[in-house]
Amino acid sequence: MTVTTSPPGADATPFTAPAAPSSTTTPAARFPRTRRYAMTPPVHFTVSYAINPWMDPTVPVDTERAVSQWMHLREIYESLGHTVHIVDPHPGLPDMVYAANGGLSVAGHTIAARFAFPERAPEGDLYAAWFEADGHGPVHRTTGVQEGEGDFLVVGDRILAGTGFRTSRETHHEIAAITGLPVVTLELIDPRFYHLDTALGVLDDDTVVYYPPAFSEVSRAVLADLYPGAVIATDADAEVLGLNLVSDGRHVVMTDAAPELAATLRAAGFQPIEVDLSELLKGGGGIKCATLELRSPDKEVDVHTLTDPHVAHNYSPLPVTAASAEGAWITDVDGRAYLDCLGAYSAVNFGHRNPRILAAATDQMNRVTLTSRAFRSDRLEPFCAALATLCGKDMVLPMNTGAEAVESAIKVARKWGYDVKGVPDGRATIIVAAGNFHGRTISIVSFSDDPDARNGFGPYTPGFVQVPYGDAQAVADAIDDTTVAVLVEPVQGEAGIIVPPTDYLPRVRALCTENDVLMIADEIQSGLGRTGKTLAVEHWGVEPDIYTLGKALGGGILPVSAVVADRTVLGVLHPGEHGSTFGGNPLAAAVGQTVVEMLAEGTWQARAAELGDRMHARLRDLIGHGVVAVRGLGLWAGIDVEESLGTGKEVCLRLAERGVLAKDTHGSTLRLAPPLVITEEEIDWAVDRLADVVGR
Repeated sequence: MTVTTSPPGADATPFTAPAAPSSTTTPAARFPRTRRYAMTPPVHFTVSYAINPWMDPTVPVDTERAVSQWMHLREIYESLGHTVHIVDPHPGLPDMVYAANGGLSVAGHTIAARFAFPERAPEGDLYAAWFEADGHGPVHRTTGVQEGEGDFLVVGDRILAGTGFRTSRETHHEIAAITGLPVVTLELIDPRFYHLDTALGVLDDDTVVYYPPAFSEVSRAVLADLYPGAVIATDADAEVLGLNLVSDGRHVVMTDAAPELAATLRAAGFQPIEVDLSELLKGGGGIKCATLELRSPDKEVDVHTLTDPHVAHNYSPLPVTAASAEGAWITDVDGRAYLDCLGAYSAVNFGHRNPRILAAATDQMNRVTLTSRAFRSDRLEPFCAALATLCGKDMVLPMNTGAEAVESAIKVARKWGYDVKGVPDGRATIIVAAGNFHGRTISIVSFSDDPDARNGFGPYTPGFVQVPYGDAQAVADAIDDTTVAVLVEPVQGEAGIIVPPTDYLPRVRALCTENDVLMIADEIQSGLGRTGKTLAVEHWGVEPDIYTLGKALGGGILPVSAVVADRTVLGVLHPGEHGSTFGGNPLAAAVGQTVVEMLAEGTWQARAAELGDRMHARLRDLIGHGVVAVRGLGLWAGIDVEESLGTGKEVCLRLAERGVLAKDTHGSTLRLAPPLVITEEEIDWAVDRLADVVGR
């Protein structure tokens, strides 16, 4: 592709870009806001005609690479907490990937595009139909030609409107009349920058970046007057469509081919995220061209109230900021109530602020909270005795988090292998299941096959052999003289609430017994009442050698975890070989003992079983109506929705809009794990909201 560096036009006078801000200048604080975007995957993208100077049908297009680059862009948006809605592409419309041209969504109005070129004309009707179907109607259609956000960029309470190549100047008046917002006309004079979004980027409600030579002299004066503090782009920035960017007010998603512009934005307090979208550039489009913002004032939330600038990114939370909670309900900072159908991944099995557990914690806090294990506390032995009895074992090793419990069980299994089984030192191996989730410590991610948890954290801890989940024969084939344990989740949670075949756990138990191998059941999510039994393995009549417990053991108050096993196993640990400052502290022991006492009564398990039957029956009614499959036990369900309806994250965001909090796992799967205090009426209400979201 050949691009001239001097823009045409009689009034395209030279300009000098300002110097980047001094490194001694403190940049302004920038605050992001969650957004909703519409995007169309480039599965049909190619360049078969030329309607702008960037397009050359003789230059090959790698469609597969374009899809990969597009997927990466989408993942970046979602990692920042934004929602991405998918508009289905259509064969024969290779430019439909440039979703920004499909329309304009602002001030409660949705306006579908009316394209200038016949090659793209059908897209206008398709986007109009999608807007209606996705709940963005009624949809306006203009008389004049306009190509959506390609030429209409919203900056605060005004719309900057481009004209000169695609959008008719008269259409600017139509947009002003429809939206009620002031529309500022800007004339484009360089055919390379045929849309406004190729020559001007919106950074926040008050700040823009633009390339002056792309505009007429009059329009340059207008921009200078409106935005005296604007970032001015250089030739090098503009020639790679560096201004075709998307900003949430702090994070600026932009091409990786404009490092100078990225540095300037960084110095101004923004956080550039540089992306390779080079295949789409062959069609004359970039980051912004692929992204249509869906604006509705009630959906825009300040991200800094969700994930503060000082909080490192380890989760991608829903746009809900909890302020208080009670039972199965959470209330946000704006006073809106949400039914909690996630239950903090089973950590809140007994409801938020359970009165009995809260009373036990308060009483203990008035006595003693932390002693360390350097000497005894009066709460530790009663807690361990009660938990050991509940699990039918001899001993308890108290820890704090679930990952610590798993790490501790791994240590115990290796020590047992060396001291009891006689495995040569340093040779012990542990068999694990594909699709597992046991935590995110280095050793645990070493045997994970989740790329998000694993990639970038090597070198990995050796000594683990992964086999398919649910395949007992694979376990049998993997066992050898070095095997000390098989670590398995009775029901895989993060994988999508995967319930194994009926004979799987009994066969694993038998294999472990036959081969002198420890069976470790990770019951951190599945245990303590969640599935309708005290421990999920009870559904199959199986007793492992080691349990790892956590989450619900802390009663929704504080982190408490434990490894539970007989003395023949846990007895391999000697003083000084393992430890934890906080593990088994008096406050944790008081809370944990209260949880055990509540479970010993049996009513919580019965409640989970009975209400679980109702929840699963209601969910199964949705199969064929937007739902593909439902899995689970008790008050724990994995729900696969039709892929055309979006990802699990998108479905969860729509549920949140309707007052229900759930969490996605992978792909188009979400999970429900409400507190066991939920009622029949609340279950019905939640499933009805899900039916609204997935219904066609």
